Amino acid sequence: MSESKLIRLGTFDAERSWRPSGLATLPAVRSPDGDRVVAAMDELLAVLCGPDDLLITGSTLPDSFIGVLAGAGIAPRYRPAPPAGIDEDPHLTVEQRLLHAPPGDLAGYGLAPYAVLPETASLIRVCGLRADPPEVDVVRRVSSKTWSNGLVRTMGLRGAGTVARSVPELLAQVKQLGTATAVIKDPYGVAGRGTIAVSSPRMLSTVARILQGQVDQGAAVELLVQPHYDRAADFSAQIHVTEDGEIRWHGIRLMQNAEFSYTGSRPIPAALEQRLAQSGYRELISGVGAALAAEGYRGPVCVDSMLLRDGALVPVLEINPRVSMGLISLALERRLAGPGTTARLSVRTLLLPEPSTSSRVFDRLTTVLDERGALLRAGRPGLLPLTAGTLRPPRGRLYYAVVARSQEEDRLLDETMGEALDMMGRQPTEVSHAP
Repeated sequence: MSESKLIRLGTFDAERSWRPSGLATLPAVRSPDGDRVVAAMDELLAVLCGPDDLLITGSTLPDSFIGVLAGAGIAPRYRPAPPAGIDEDPHLTVEQRLLHAPPGDLAGYGLAPYAVLPETASLIRVCGLRADPPEVDVVRRVSSKTWSNGLVRTMGLRGAGTVARSVPELLAQVKQLGTATAVIKDPYGVAGRGTIAVSSPRMLSTVARILQGQVDQGAAVELLVQPHYDRAADFSAQIHVTEDGEIRWHGIRLMQNAEFSYTGSRPIPAALEQRLAQSGYRELISGVGAALAAEGYRGPVCVDSMLLRDGALVPVLEINPRVSMGLISLALERRLAGPGTTARLSVRTLLLPEPSTSSRVFDRLTTVLDERGALLRAGRPGLLPLTAGTLRPPRGRLYYAVVARSQEEDRLLDETMGEALDMMGRQPTEVSHAP
């Protein structure tokens, strides 16, 4: 077995497994459609795979999807995880399914998971994999916004919030902010889930009432309270903390968000890159990596940051000790963008016509793009759908790469994507455009 061969797999809702039981939850509408989309996002990990790597996904991938990625130069080996048994929970993660029916031919592979879960250590042992991940309790601790907020205070950085551990504390801290809008965050929330912007006393009262009802049933309160920042730019730094505590720098990506939901990543503008270099941003992020190493963490890290409209920098807004969309976007840039071109990752949430299936939607979309000469091939600009399983009607999500030689070509390619989706009868709900 080659030492370079890796298994990649992952559960993109890792924060759910890290979240301690017994914590009160913020009011939210949970969508079964959203859960199905998240379950299929492991297809994005193909971008990180080398040709000898094995990507194990939660569902069988359509041959057409494998072919489209191969045409762009992304051609790892693929395998679906063993199916859940008749008497087992159909929502088992890939890791749990592998543990329930461990394949006998994985010994000697390295393991590069999306995130370290409670099952990761057992999976390594049972399947004979090569990996030395951090303890899951360490990952759980440093993934908490409570921990990262404490680090921000220790480092003396702008952007520290306060942690409320009771409903009265929450009410007092929001009032003390004195701003028109306060942001309340679950310590293990992600990508807009578990975050509420409170802009009125009535709304705050509703949140408090729902939380108090859970407290009365025995739940504990742990919430981060921050002001609602007037942001000019969202961006993230991608690093890797090695087993020896060394900090390896991957890069920075500009993030596009709709409210608190992620809609894309792209290269940062030169002016922002210069601004960050002058502010010592990279050194600050290295300090974050050192703090994570001191806690016992090793692995990929994404640090979310922002630039405010008044010119102030909030260097550490959140810390994600796992693979991130920013890291996937950087991998796209390095794999697909040649001289004179750039690559970005974009996301559209869609209402798709029924009846259909995700594979049929993918096939129709890629056929239309190919007919228009816009489907990306290796060494050429174009559009590359990066997932198929997330396109399940009625409400799906399209993740795709845009590789272009100019901002104008980027804009035209995005228009082509919109026209292709219109031909399929979709209704857009959220769109990430080029600037």
